[in-house]
Amino acid sequence: MAKQDEQRLLVKIANLYYLEGRKQSDIAELLSLSQSFVSRAISRCQKEGVVKISVVQPSNIFHNLEKGIEERYGIRQAIIVDAEEDASDQAIKRAIGSAAAHYLETRLRPKDLVGVSSWSSTIRAMVDEVHAQNLKASGVIQLLGGVGPNGNVQATILTQTLAQQLNCQAWLLPSQSIEGSMEEKNRLIASKDVAEVTARFDDVDIAIVGVGILEPSQLLKTSGNYYHEEMLQTLATRGAVGDICLHYFDKQGDGVLQNDEDPVIGMELSKVKKCPNVVALAGGVEKVAAIKGAMSGGYIDVLITDYHTARGLMKA
Repeated sequence: MAKQDEQRLLVKIANLYYLEGRKQSDIAELLSLSQSFVSRAISRCQKEGVVKISVVQPSNIFHNLEKGIEERYGIRQAIIVDAEEDASDQAIKRAIGSAAAHYLETRLRPKDLVGVSSWSSTIRAMVDEVHAQNLKASGVIQLLGGVGPNGNVQATILTQTLAQQLNCQAWLLPSQSIEGSMEEKNRLIASKDVAEVTARFDDVDIAIVGVGILEPSQLLKTSGNYYHEEMLQTLATRGAVGDICLHYFDKQGDGVLQNDEDPVIGMELSKVKKCPNVVALAGGVEKVAAIKGAMSGGYIDVLITDYHTARGLMKA
């Protein structure tokens, strides 16, 4: 068979398959060929340049930047949302929340135990965007104490709302995020109600977390769950750049407080690192150092952030 004859047949098969949308079995019957011959021919079409496939990337999709972050920081997936340079904090959070809701809706398995670090307005934006029908998980568990010292229970409500959307049980953590003393923390951790929840941290399949910076978010300030000036100064002196579940780390991702001086009741950094799928929702260029530290520490598997923060991460 001459080369031109082979190419003629490849072009015929390529047109039928790619342009007319015919099935391989239909092409085989139409041209009196075996289906295995057609399958090999389709593979040859790409290898020999008869068919060139290009992906049309819309201007607000940032595949190359996502790939760059994945390769540089060694994470499984980066998801970058579009945001104007002067976008408000709330607009960025809504965009990240929407992308996170889509991630959860498309990846969640019925057997998954979902952990949520619930003092986060970005995670709250995600919960507001979860609308898919027939979602199912085995449970939603609160990864950070949910009662503010001033009675604020937004974190508890967020956890319960997500559990309702996922048609499953909610495991609430009946404590403040930051206890008044190590003695009070140790007493609560030993209590049955708290111990029953924290014992399940090792079973979390998907942990949805925020990444904080030293300056407390407005949500934390409103709740009362934040460190005051003296402790913030101690954290800064030790090189803290950010936190996950209010456990602070430095730019290498190493924790800056020892267990016996950390009054937070929440999923510890060591357990975050062991969780099989940690999805971090964090945006805003002021969080670049914190997000970089979290990825350097190996705490993040999937990062959902905005375009300008992503660019900052590539320059950091």
